[in-house]
Amino acid sequence: MTLSTTQNRVRDWLFGQALPLWAQVGIDAEGRFFEKLDFDGRPMVGAPRRTRVQARQVYVFAEAAALGWPEGAAVAQRGLDALIRDYRRDDGLWVRAMDDAGAVIDAAPDLYDLAFVLFALAAAHRVLHDERALPLALSTLAAIETQMADPVHGGWQEALPPVLPRRQNPHMHMLEALLAWQAVAPDPAFEAAARRVLDLFATRFFDREHLMLGEFFTADWSIAPGGAGQVIEPGHHMEWIWLLDQARRLGFDGHERPAQALFASALTNGVNPQGLMVREIDRIGVVRDGGARLWGQTEALRTLLLRGRTDQALTLTDTVFATHLATETPGLWIDSYDAQGRPQDASTPASTLYHLMTAFSALLTEPA
Repeated sequence: MTLSTTQNRVRDWLFGQALPLWAQVGIDAEGRFFEKLDFDGRPMVGAPRRTRVQARQVYVFAEAAALGWPEGAAVAQRGLDALIRDYRRDDGLWVRAMDDAGAVIDAAPDLYDLAFVLFALAAAHRVLHDERALPLALSTLAAIETQMADPVHGGWQEALPPVLPRRQNPHMHMLEALLAWQAVAPDPAFEAAARRVLDLFATRFFDREHLMLGEFFTADWSIAPGGAGQVIEPGHHMEWIWLLDQARRLGFDGHERPAQALFASALTNGVNPQGLMVREIDRIGVVRDGGARLWGQTEALRTLLLRGRTDQALTLTDTVFATHLATETPGLWIDSYDAQGRPQDASTPASTLYHLMTAFSALLTEPA
């Protein structure tokens, strides 16, 4: 299959099936996105409406508009308006979740959620030209710095009150959001915060002995004890490689050797016989969980393209269509498979559409 053929297939699925479905039934009358659809394409109620999902969907539909799907802008704007109206706290941070009726059910700020708020605001600034986006991003980052920064060990607390273990994942998404902002509206605050995340990557997250990316840590960023400290997610290797390249393009140099090491270890130890990224390995490359999540495949797809492995990227795309995207109702996906290749989901989570969009955006903008 050629690149242009695969691009056409992806374009048909994204703009002809997935986005129209989620734009029609994946958002309620108040502009808040549903967390999941059932496999008949109907919204499911009762799950907390997490801030991270609201923000991710704002990005998805804004990016769709940027890629030439004009209907996306209105959906993104509705979602952005609801996010700003309903989810922002008085102290400049954002709540974690609301219920279906729009009542706050978890007011605690969570770094992972806050990263995606910043990411959504960057998309709103870039695509929707919303004048609220930049001031809100700067004030949100200032609140994060004031209330959640760890001046002793670096980075930010996972949540308020602080929780353990500390994780690289929310910090990775903070870097993603900061780089998105630095690309469209450079500011010393974005730059300084991004450099701090990159320093943590170089000194704590990246295991120079085993050439792996750690996931879980103690309060001082030492490797977490027990099994948690051994968890390695090959999909996050791929995600970091992409972000380190974005950082390089914005003038944050010096991370190519670790990126190359992560790429080699992910491909050597993190791929199952079907060609899908596995969920977990350990620090010496032994598989801990041979199941497959869709997000891991999307991160591998765009990083394979980035690294010039176009044939592998096209093969992986074919495999994703034959597995994760092979649903009876077009425009949905099976998020998770176990190690035996059995689907594990009873519904389709909205949160994964962000991963599909980042990968398919990279694929669709690749010169054919």
